[in-house]
Amino acid sequence: MTSRDQTATVRLFNRTVTERLGALEEHYLARGRSLGLDRLLWEIGPDGLDVRTLRVRLGLDSGYLSRQLRTLEDEGLVEVSASPGDRRVRRATLTARGLAERDVLDERSDELVESILAPLTPRQRAELTDAASTVQRLFAASAVSIGPADPAQPRAREAVAAYHSTLEQRFEGGFDPGRSAPTRDEAFRPPRGRFLTATSHDEVVGCVGVTVAPDGAARLRRLWVSSAVRGLGVGRRLVHAAEEAAAGLGARLVRLETNRALTEAVGLYRSAGYHEVAPFDDEPYAHHWFEKQLVGDPAPSERVGFVGLGIMGLPMARRLAASGLPLTVWNRTPKEDRELSLADVRDAREVAEVFAQCRTVLLMLRDETAVDDVLGRADGRLATLVAGHTVVNLSTLAPGYSAGLAEEVEQAGGRYVEAPVSGSRRPAEEGTLVAMLAGAPTDVQRVAPLLAPMCAESVSCGPVPSGTTTKLAVNVFLLALVTGLGEAFHFARRCGVDGEVLRSILDSGQMASPISKLKAAKLVADDFDAQAAVTDAHRNAALILREAADRELRTPLSSACEALYAEAVRRGHGSQDMVAVVHAFDTSPPPPV
Repeated sequence: MTSRDQTATVRLFNRTVTERLGALEEHYLARGRSLGLDRLLWEIGPDGLDVRTLRVRLGLDSGYLSRQLRTLEDEGLVEVSASPGDRRVRRATLTARGLAERDVLDERSDELVESILAPLTPRQRAELTDAASTVQRLFAASAVSIGPADPAQPRAREAVAAYHSTLEQRFEGGFDPGRSAPTRDEAFRPPRGRFLTATSHDEVVGCVGVTVAPDGAARLRRLWVSSAVRGLGVGRRLVHAAEEAAAGLGARLVRLETNRALTEAVGLYRSAGYHEVAPFDDEPYAHHWFEKQLVGDPAPSERVGFVGLGIMGLPMARRLAASGLPLTVWNRTPKEDRELSLADVRDAREVAEVFAQCRTVLLMLRDETAVDDVLGRADGRLATLVAGHTVVNLSTLAPGYSAGLAEEVEQAGGRYVEAPVSGSRRPAEEGTLVAMLAGAPTDVQRVAPLLAPMCAESVSCGPVPSGTTTKLAVNVFLLALVTGLGEAFHFARRCGVDGEVLRSILDSGQMASPISKLKAAKLVADDFDAQAAVTDAHRNAALILREAADRELRTPLSSACEALYAEAVRRGHGSQDMVAVVHAFDTSPPPPV
């Protein structure tokens, strides 16, 4: 979906919601007032609220808010007076009549929502409430803004105090700022540094500082995110903003240290492309030291190659093309695509043409045999193709094979990055795949931005073949989950349980996940259109068993899954979606070949 399509979709959503909730009606909920006035009654609440807080929370102009409050005062619903704690502060409180009116609004609001949910099936109700939670979370994320602040300003002081308080709570033995390496305010002011704060509704919810040493190395310091906005990506945005500030101050390298108790921060730094290094200072509270080269994104005009336009490859290439990235694509079976034809995409006649036009080539191929064939490993073409190029493997391959391919590419003068992705066709279409990158840190840092249009997350896993090994571990869980789901629906149907009822229960409980919801819907609808085919699932199970055997590991669940997917293939369901494993539980004999 292009940026323009996204804008149109959100605008349509806004129109639909305002119409369905009656927000456009002059008398909202038949109470003789607009939605804006009723919203004020709700926000003031039974305990009252300072007018300034009310204005900031609702994002209203002072004059407009004053007029709205005056209207509610004239109706005898609200009183505005000086705050008992500070006579300079105006405070709005509900009168007895206002409190009664708020109770009526509360009751009628519940009735309105119930009238919306009532016509829906249990599955649709769960889907709508889940979507509403997602919208609320993303709206909250979009309300957070990040900008520079002087470190001596009250807002910056408030953020640093919260940062110190968090360390005091999280560190074993507490935190004493006097023991930590001091950093004066001047270090966070240009041209030596920057201090950034994250705010939401005029409240500080995060901060980060960056300082630059004379040698050009930047230090990231004082990263803090309020618990009120954790999980909204604010920490990642702060790190990115700090890196941009460091680059703007001339830094080419960012360093930081952190404490082992801050597990979320350690995970964030690793997934953001930082790699662990030897200690570079004597900070007493540090257990991990990280650094990252500030390598710029590939120039917008640099063409990238994409090889393999299958079930996954085609939507992934579409995402890249829609982002404005110039592509040269090639598929072993010629394939025309309207979306690609409308973008800056060239169709290569042969794979050598892709490498001739592009320094970085992404491979999304079915298996090792396909990779060998495309790169010409058997006939010696590989060295000529990859010399001076970066090969990015997006497929799931055997770890030992991937390690051997990396060695061969590098011996030929090329670079090799693993980036197998977790997700099926729909996440590929939506750009919500998760990539597991492995390779030399500088190569991983250069490749990661290329994957952004396709991936919600790109996690650095270490050297090759840790990306493919991690992907196999992910697939252990995926195969067990989908196979278990298939058996659950097979069991339910044979016992007379309505599949829609089972789906509703699974979708509403703690076991629900995006993949379980997607696959359960397909099982209920007998929809076997492939997003990830049975043959691919079987191949992945076989890869897991092969790797486990090499390492002398017991994998009883994966062994059972491999046998069941093999049976589904034997019964003729290999090209169907992996949920077709449900047919492997059938006791009737398979159709004749």
